[in-house]
Amino acid sequence: MAEALRGVPQPLATVAMRARWHSAQDVLAVMRSAVQPQRAAVTPPSFLQPHQRDAWRRVVAALDGWGGTLLAEPVGRGKTWIALAVAMRERRPVMAIVPAILQRQWEDAARRAGVPVSCWSHERLSHGRLPPGAPDLVIVDEAHRFRDPASRRVRTLAPWLSGRRTLLLTATPIINRLRDLITLLRLALPEDALVLDGIARLGDLEGMEQPPAGLARLVIRSTATAFATVQHRSRVLPADDAEEARGQRAIAAIDTLELSRASAVRQLLRSVLLDAAASSDAAFRAALERYRALLLQCKDAGAASRSLLRRFGGEALDQLVMWDVVAPDRSASDLVVGDLVPLAEILAASRDPDHWTERVTAACADGRPTVCFARHRATAQLLRKACGEGTAWVAGGEAGIGSHRLVRAQVLSAFGPARDIWRARVTVPGVLVATDVAAEGLDLQAAGRIIHVDLPWTAARVDQREGRLLRLGQMHEQVDVLARGVPHAIERALRQVGRIARKRTLADVWLGALARSEPSCMVNAAHTMIAAVADGGSVADLVLLEVSRDGRTGTRWLMRHGNAGWTEGEPGADAVIRRVEAGGTAVRIRGIAATLQSARLVVLRSLATPEPAPFPTLIRRIQLLARRASRGRDAAALLRLDRLLCFAVAPPTLGDHLRLEALAGLSDAAVLSAEVRDRPRAGPVAVRVVAAVSVTAMCRYVPACPPSRRSSLTSTVPL
Repeated sequence: MAEALRGVPQPLATVAMRARWHSAQDVLAVMRSAVQPQRAAVTPPSFLQPHQRDAWRRVVAALDGWGGTLLAEPVGRGKTWIALAVAMRERRPVMAIVPAILQRQWEDAARRAGVPVSCWSHERLSHGRLPPGAPDLVIVDEAHRFRDPASRRVRTLAPWLSGRRTLLLTATPIINRLRDLITLLRLALPEDALVLDGIARLGDLEGMEQPPAGLARLVIRSTATAFATVQHRSRVLPADDAEEARGQRAIAAIDTLELSRASAVRQLLRSVLLDAAASSDAAFRAALERYRALLLQCKDAGAASRSLLRRFGGEALDQLVMWDVVAPDRSASDLVVGDLVPLAEILAASRDPDHWTERVTAACADGRPTVCFARHRATAQLLRKACGEGTAWVAGGEAGIGSHRLVRAQVLSAFGPARDIWRARVTVPGVLVATDVAAEGLDLQAAGRIIHVDLPWTAARVDQREGRLLRLGQMHEQVDVLARGVPHAIERALRQVGRIARKRTLADVWLGALARSEPSCMVNAAHTMIAAVADGGSVADLVLLEVSRDGRTGTRWLMRHGNAGWTEGEPGADAVIRRVEAGGTAVRIRGIAATLQSARLVVLRSLATPEPAPFPTLIRRIQLLARRASRGRDAAALLRLDRLLCFAVAPPTLGDHLRLEALAGLSDAAVLSAEVRDRPRAGPVAVRVVAAVSVTAMCRYVPACPPSRRSSLTSTVPL
């Protein structure tokens, strides 16, 4: 009988199939529901407002399923209260990592919510000091400050977060590039967090133009309609003729300086000086004085080190420089000490009056509480004097009103919800002049106007500034947003406005896609989840599969034309969906349809091949040590090495990666005694067909289809 058996070209086609017809609208509704992020079926605390409850449920579901998430609600939506509502569910105290300026605000909010929370500052992490205790949940506020994996605060925090559930809070996760968002996700999640959605590594996000649908499970941003935004009106105070002339004189002065023989260093120094000139003449002269001090130090030391250049450029411009190009060996950079002569002449020349202060003070003369933001201290001090003795000010760790120094929190409260307390005093400050130290997290809802005295380098910083006023509890019906114009000559040389616009576009595309309530836009954009094979055939089949493992769920799109095999990873499903929405036909598969078993196998095969481990040399050392321990019958060593091997081969978080990086440089004895956290082995994968769409030839999926219906199906519009 064996000789009489014949092979079947497609064995799965012989299996019985069960399918049920549904309208196109019903199937598309099922598809849209499947790609929606999960929401926990729990009751939110009473102190959450209606627009915060959906985000809270999504955060709870993400923490339960993935152990980490990023809450990217826009500025002013109450991320602190959502995080406190999450902390309320914890049995043990929660650790909040916050900027030092926001620590008291967090402690007050936690006390009002009745949630035990301990706070630790970003600044302490920058000094290498870790938080005490072993909390199960860690909340990191203003998480965009941890976007640089090479910074000390990140290298201190990331290993400590390993194995802990982590909630990141930031309205601006994308500052300059997509790598910022990826670094933040790696703080809380392993590299394969989106593998069930067809994305092998989080780093693959960098090559995408728009976010995949699965990212909405990990990065939570509510729809724009979920919150009644504060009305605001924006306008620009253009530079007048005097400002334009001052800008041209500043550029002419900079052109007399050689700065450096290295083009990268020369561009850095020129950008610093142009940026200061755009702010004010006072800031420009302060920058020239700093450049003079840098040259004198360079003259005494024989060269300017990389650290000196970084200090001169400052944190604001640090993101613009590829330091490996400017000073790859961290050694001397070639400055021109001969610039001391023309520099002395520039500083000796008469000062340019800053007439722009008159227009700013005139804009504040109506008594409306106003916050003026300036990046340069010299500019802030100049404006403070121009606004009069009763002007409030905050700069770094100092604050006051006029010449009187006060506690910073007391000064800021005059422009926050507690402004009514100040009304009992004889005078209430009407203008607050602040550097960007007050641009994050603070509540300044009593102010009705914000003025950008000078522009920051990123759109995220602009949003952070405006978010101090455009937030919950704003006391004015409308907020005025004014921006002081940059002289055209300086803007042409610096291109600051254009750079801000480019960075805003990138952030708006990704965060806007994540915030949309209509998942079809995600289907359009998620090219790693959509499959197509463009062979010119008239038959197009689209299948949505649900992939689950270890309590996590993802979705995968597969597509084929004609009799070709299932394919994924290319755009195309959006075209099928548009055809169906225009009047095509669809079927929802209940159970596992036989002809779709091959689609399941495509997904299972893709998950069966894991990504290579990041430290293969370390893994070989562990295996060699295990052989030695086996020959010596050292059971305790074998147990430790087995745990270490599981840790080394599993997809790492950023903290795990840093831990493995450190282990790779240790001796065999140190590796053998290393203690690492347990990494559970991955469980089995389950793949379920959610829905299927066929255009023009769906009748071949249903052999029992009535002839009358079969004829109507084959007349549908082809792909």
